[in-house]
Amino acid sequence: MKVVFRVDASSLIGSGHVMRCLVLAEVLQSHDWKVQFVCLPQGGDLVAFIEKNGFIVKQLSPPHIFMQPRFDGDYESWLHRSESEDAKEFVDIVGVTDWVVVDHYALGSQWERLVREKLDCRLLVIDDLNRSHDCELILDQNLWPDLQSRYGSSPARKLLGPQYALLRPRFRKLKSSLPEKENQVIAFFGGADPTQECEKLLEAASKMSNLPFNLKVVAGRLNPKYEKLLQYVKPERIEVIQYSYDFELELAKSKYAIGASGVSNWERFCLKIPATIVSVADNQRVLSQFLSTQKLVTYLGVGQETTSEIYRKELSRLKQAWDSIPIFNQLDIDGAGAERVVNTMESY
Repeated sequence: MKVVFRVDASSLIGSGHVMRCLVLAEVLQSHDWKVQFVCLPQGGDLVAFIEKNGFIVKQLSPPHIFMQPRFDGDYESWLHRSESEDAKEFVDIVGVTDWVVVDHYALGSQWERLVREKLDCRLLVIDDLNRSHDCELILDQNLWPDLQSRYGSSPARKLLGPQYALLRPRFRKLKSSLPEKENQVIAFFGGADPTQECEKLLEAASKMSNLPFNLKVVAGRLNPKYEKLLQYVKPERIEVIQYSYDFELELAKSKYAIGASGVSNWERFCLKIPATIVSVADNQRVLSQFLSTQKLVTYLGVGQETTSEIYRKELSRLKQAWDSIPIFNQLDIDGAGAERVVNTMESY
């Protein structure tokens, strides 16, 4: 079986869509599927990273005009072209395939319909936005308050909730044998950190004394302020790295986490890590608020409104409660979501 992923990354989009598609791609490949990616070349596109992970990447024509978002959640600007133009070139590049997996907020039912008609293939859509789709399968791995009624107008089969979370196999292995905890708080706000949470957190931490834990900040592969963030390093208690080749282990060893909402929620929950979260994108707000009302996380609000003072207060709270912070046990995320998705695809 052949499957082609249509997904993008950039300094604007971030890396999350590509990273979760890579998880699914690796499981499909382990099931002897032939896997390819199709991406739009742009700054921070992660094409080389996908290729480094062993997958063929075919690139669309570079945009003639790079569109800037008019507001938070202006997903149409991510594409720099129309859906029909993207679909036509995608079809020409792909030629023949059994399945297409599309993970892109700027591509919707129009694109899906055109691709299905031309390629006569099955379609899996990975989405978080509760939109109408023209496909066989919809995957939304989040825990929404309206989970069972989402995508109601779509005839597709729906794979909904964290049991389908696309987590790397390392998470499942670590969950079965968790390492000993270190005196560490780990912070990660996504590959691009669009609302500059790392700097706010580090500014707050650098002014505090006698923190009872070490703070490790993972800036992200696409973070434009990485060099500036290094000025906050204090060898005895603050460390800043761009990324970790074994992020899963670093997370598993940590007693607490601070970071963005989204798929990172399920990674932390899988490893039983309690967390403080921030919404760094428009589509994370409802999810974050719901997790907060369920007392599954501490929620600081939206990134456009957080400040170093907010982080100072949160660090002070952690400082006072540090010796009594329990592991996270409210949800059981087993890390087998990608296998469940692939088994469903193969059932066709």
